[in-house]
Amino acid sequence: MCDLYEKMRSLEEREESLVENGFGKTWLGNLVTLLGGDWNAIYCRGEWEYIEKDEDGEGNVILRFSVTSAWSDPDDTINFLKRKYPSLAFYFIAEEPGMGYYATNDVEGDFFPERYYFSEPDDPEPYNYEEDEFDDFLRDVGNFLGKELKSIEEAEAAVCEYNEDKEFDEMIEIKVYKVV
Repeated sequence: MCDLYEKMRSLEEREESLVENGFGKTWLGNLVTLLGGDWNAIYCRGEWEYIEKDEDGEGNVILRFSVTSAWSDPDDTINFLKRKYPSLAFYFIAEEPGMGYYATNDVEGDFFPERYYFSEPDDPEPYNYEEDEFDDFLRDVGNFLGKELKSIEEAEAAVCEYNEDKEFDEMIEIKVYKVV
């Protein structure tokens, strides 16, 4: 874990990118190259940011970072890292709003227990992630819309209808994270 963290930090601190690319020093291909992989053979479209190292209170080191990747999860890069660091577990959440894709591989919800998201306009707490309580999620969305909702399909249709004639800053948003 510390080795991976140190390597990622060394790439961040470089004057120039290890490999010429359009993402910069934190491009996933730089990490793959530094670890002895071939970025041409591994899908590396994306970059990391916000890297931090923590302990979980039980002596386990946790490395957290965010990856921005286009079009799909960076599965090739994750699988490469798993082969390089077989003792590490990798958990992720993925968000692709344009495609309505929200997913996590954190089955137990240890690091990302939230499975639903609801944002209201002018909410002082704009990120209302909710844990595995589907009924509470539907109730909260329904209360805001003044409707009783029984399924995610009903909620999505009601949100679309609500947002139809709203300005961008008046719209609401819901997300349902699929466990993959």
